[in-house]
Amino acid sequence: MNPLSLTVLFLIIHVSYGETKECHVFRKGSWSCKGSTFVPNFPNDTTAVTFIDLKIDNWDNQTFQNLTELPLLEHLLIKSTWLNTSTNDVFKSLKYIQEFELITVPLPLLELRNVLLGLPLTTIKLVLSEMQLENMNKDIFDGLRGTNVSRIFISRCNMVRFDGSYFTGIDRLEQLVLQGDGITRVTDWGYLPNLIYLDLYHNEISTLPKFKNGSGFIFYPKLEKLFIGLSGFTYLNSNFFKGLDGLHKLGIFVGHIVLFRSDVFQKLKYLRAVSLVSLKHHVLRFEQNVFKLKLLESVELINIHVDVNEGKPSSLLKSCTQLRNLILRNVSNINANDLLKPLTKLENLEITDGQVSKIPDAICNMNNLTGLSIIYTNVSKWNKANCSVMRVLRKLELNDNKIRYVNQELFSHLLFNNEKLNIDLSNNPFVCDCKTLWFRDWSRKNAGRLKNYKTYRCFIPDTSDYIHLENFSLSWDYCENRQKPSLIAMFGGIIAVLVVIFVCLAILSYANRWSIHFCSYQSLVRKRKYKTLVNDGQYTHDALVCYCNADVNWVLNKLLPIIEEENHFNLCLHDRDVFVGSNIIDNVVDCMQQSRKVVLILSPDFVQNCWCQFEASIAQQKILEEHYDIIIPVLLNEIPSNLRTESLVDLQNHKTFLNWPNESQYEEKFWEQFVKRLNENETDNEA
Repeated sequence: MNPLSLTVLFLIIHVSYGETKECHVFRKGSWSCKGSTFVPNFPNDTTAVTFIDLKIDNWDNQTFQNLTELPLLEHLLIKSTWLNTSTNDVFKSLKYIQEFELITVPLPLLELRNVLLGLPLTTIKLVLSEMQLENMNKDIFDGLRGTNVSRIFISRCNMVRFDGSYFTGIDRLEQLVLQGDGITRVTDWGYLPNLIYLDLYHNEISTLPKFKNGSGFIFYPKLEKLFIGLSGFTYLNSNFFKGLDGLHKLGIFVGHIVLFRSDVFQKLKYLRAVSLVSLKHHVLRFEQNVFKLKLLESVELINIHVDVNEGKPSSLLKSCTQLRNLILRNVSNINANDLLKPLTKLENLEITDGQVSKIPDAICNMNNLTGLSIIYTNVSKWNKANCSVMRVLRKLELNDNKIRYVNQELFSHLLFNNEKLNIDLSNNPFVCDCKTLWFRDWSRKNAGRLKNYKTYRCFIPDTSDYIHLENFSLSWDYCENRQKPSLIAMFGGIIAVLVVIFVCLAILSYANRWSIHFCSYQSLVRKRKYKTLVNDGQYTHDALVCYCNADVNWVLNKLLPIIEEENHFNLCLHDRDVFVGSNIIDNVVDCMQQSRKVVLILSPDFVQNCWCQFEASIAQQKILEEHYDIIIPVLLNEIPSNLRTESLVDLQNHKTFLNWPNESQYEEKFWEQFVKRLNENETDNEA
């Protein structure tokens, strides 16, 4: 064809089909027109036409006249268009239309009836979406009765109730879908002798009749697939599905259903697939053996919390040993491994649940499993040894998990050696470092086995950057040299360890300094041959007084005036009678050697003072070595139980404390007991 002929042809097409700028081709044979004020001509190869915001308020048999001679036109869609009136023969002349759709077309129900009356006999599929059908009446589908319409889809049309009798007479109807129509009750099932597929999903039906009436009449005798949204039922049992003996597939969109009885599916002898879906993660309770069906091959549980009467939730599928397909999406209160143990004949398994942190070991016993999908979980590895299923898998989807590294330590070599296995690892948080080199090289060689490989990205440590895995350029030489420790690094490491040890020892020494002092004292007794804390009878003091600085006022103002001035005892006080400049341990030892008794002024401050505890420990050591008692404990203030040390409790169990009275009238008796204890000698103690 010469250039002149092409120009002429273009002008013809432009004149015939280009009168309106609102129409364009969006794929071969399919046209879309927006805001058109008339229906233009289209090429003869047109198979589908869509009108959006068609600005024609009144339709008649001339409105779509330009479509009548299109021999391949099968699909007509009218969307977001305001319509006032329509004659009942508007589409009669469209001889080849098979699929007709009205979406968001607000029009009176009477006019909708006229539109449907005008559909040609060739129509087999009708779609109504986002329409207002709440008040529709029985004759609205009169134009479809006796026609070839076999599929009707009505969605988001605010129907509120479903009356199947409206569809009676559409005898060739095989598929009826009423999704998301706000249906809460079914008033009548009608009679549809050839209906195979009924979908009432995304509704909350709380009232509905039986599928088989009292006289045994079955409304849908050929129904094989039922999907229904239910809510507000206390329980479901076998009577609910009576009349659906030929059902092969059942899906329930769960609202508020309390319990599934054990016999709920038992009369559905041909049931092969069950799907239970909840929008709000409802709790579903099951009796034992709910899924005990000979032909059951597929179970789908989505967004539910499982509870099993008189059994563990993980026993839900124990009777489904013939199951071939299992889908678990956001299913809670089950142990996945226990649930899967009896399902050894599974061929396809999907688990989508953030609570799963590892791939269940039970999967390794499924020798028929060819498809495995574990998505949106916390799985990071699969290195189960001798897992035979890895040899038979053909599809493995581990996308959207927590996999940071893929190597032969974290994933079994059986997976990488299975050349027939296609793997999806997309959307995992891979890290770009030396541990990733093996997977980078393997993935480059086996990109054909990795689904979505071009989208794999890895995170560069210490930055916020990502790069595509195939572009990660770190070399093996760099990583190998980096792993060889240098002499400087080794020396620095040794120095660092020694510094840490020194600091730890210093901290421990300070924290236990008084225990160390006491041990030093015992060592000095042995090495320097100190005498034991016993005197030959020539004491210079009657008692050594051990007290903390917080209690010094009581010692000076109460103890000394009574004991030294009035009763003429000679006391040793570390603030007054020790030699300045002498070793502190020597001072304590010398004072005890020269004192008949040791008076402990006990108080909360005393037990929290390390030096006071040191003095008390030496006094107790003297008792153990010399076998006579020298301690006079004075309880100045009550000591809380949380401050009482083991040695204090032991002292309290073996000695009678002198309690300082809170009232002055009892002080005289206290001093009498104190003086009496001071006057006791070694012989009295030994006796």
